[in-house]
Amino acid sequence: MVVPILFQKARKVLNNERGEANYFSTLVFIFIAVLLLAFIIDLFSIISTKQELDHAADQMVKQIQLSGGINSETDDLFDFLCSQIEGAENISYSIDATYKSPRPSGMTNAIQLGSPFFITIEGDAKLGGFWNFDLVNITVVARGSGVSEHYWK
Repeated sequence: MVVPILFQKARKVLNNERGEANYFSTLVFIFIAVLLLAFIIDLFSIISTKQELDHAADQMVKQIQLSGGINSETDDLFDFLCSQIEGAENISYSIDATYKSPRPSGMTNAIQLGSPFFITIEGDAKLGGFWNFDLVNITVVARGSGVSEHYWK
């Protein structure tokens, strides 16, 4: 008995064509504004994550340039930089370079003096609002490039 009365009142409010704002339209406007605010804040966190990944790529490039390749220090630096990044999961890196053969001791892969290399760091970020609904998965990518500054005999 109460439900049909509520439906009738809701229908009257929705069909009202007077030029003034009513409670229902104000409530809908506030709800949309809050959702938009949540989206904008979440979008800024993804932009911040992208900047952090760009910084990590720059640091990795500097380390690889000075050491002349990939070694345990490179992996330690990457692990440290990943621990500082918030907002991204499953962060990984890959390096595209021409490696020196035979490999020097202590190096996973050595890059000869003057050889260019390219690093790509990828992480998964989620866009979902205040409540972390994880509505949209976004892969955030940062790239860097450099030239080895180490001569291998």
